[in-house]
Amino acid sequence: MIKKLLVAGTAVGVLAALWPVLGPLGGTVASPIVVGRVHRDFHPRDGKLFFLVIGNDARAGNPDASRADAIHIVGVNTVTKRGGILNFPRDSWVSIPGSGQGRINEALYRGGPALLASTLESITGIRLDYWIMTGFEGFQGIVQGLNGVEMAVQKDLYDPTGSGAQIDAGYQNLGPKDSLAYVRTRHNFPNGDVDRTTNQGRFLLAMLKKLRREVTRSPAALLRWITIGRRYTRLDISPKETFRLAVLATQFSARDMGNETVPVTVGSVGAASVVFISPGAQSIYARFRSTAAL
Repeated sequence: MIKKLLVAGTAVGVLAALWPVLGPLGGTVASPIVVGRVHRDFHPRDGKLFFLVIGNDARAGNPDASRADAIHIVGVNTVTKRGGILNFPRDSWVSIPGSGQGRINEALYRGGPALLASTLESITGIRLDYWIMTGFEGFQGIVQGLNGVEMAVQKDLYDPTGSGAQIDAGYQNLGPKDSLAYVRTRHNFPNGDVDRTTNQGRFLLAMLKKLRREVTRSPAALLRWITIGRRYTRLDISPKETFRLAVLATQFSARDMGNETVPVTVGSVGAASVVFISPGAQSIYARFRSTAAL
């Protein structure tokens, strides 16, 4: 145990020294993954942090003129070491600040991550701290760099004309193509997009479990994760802040992170099929605001 702690201390020390010097790799305007603060003024509350995780439908890069296929608020409580992932179906019909009403995924198209963040803040009352957005390219690049993500697939998935999923049930390592198909598929599940949204949260937890397992085995593995992140990310936050967040992620266990999708009812607006967030979601928001856990 003492040897492991010494190795961990050495690895973290090296990373802390190198990270400000290395900084993020140079990126293009359409960076595969983009990370930034929601608000210029940063005021964490009692050790609670909230992240908006966005998966857009862009096949390449991260243009703001894309729609959100995956929408999640990830909360962590640095005091209790517990957290949660709150998932929002992309067809949720909501009020978009300054832009009328529409499906929640349209907020990204209308005003980028900032408008999607303000939309969720107005719905939930949760002040978001960071946002992170990726499209197909960045998502697959990360999974490729990590040599796949291990998770239990609930059932055989076959959706050749939709997500392209052809995945057997059971615990297995999903590569870039299968991972993207898994988080996109909805036709194989009884509740369609609601189940798909929940599965996206499951995939995020599988990634956290992999990070925790690899860093526990070898603390120096954190360097590999950061290097992969730098390869695919344009950061609108400082290198020092990025490093702190990477270290923070290793302190949370997937079993202490809840995964909950807001309750919805199916309906329509005109000819459009949508879902409406149920009033019962208010108690979930209140609990999440208070504890950053689910």
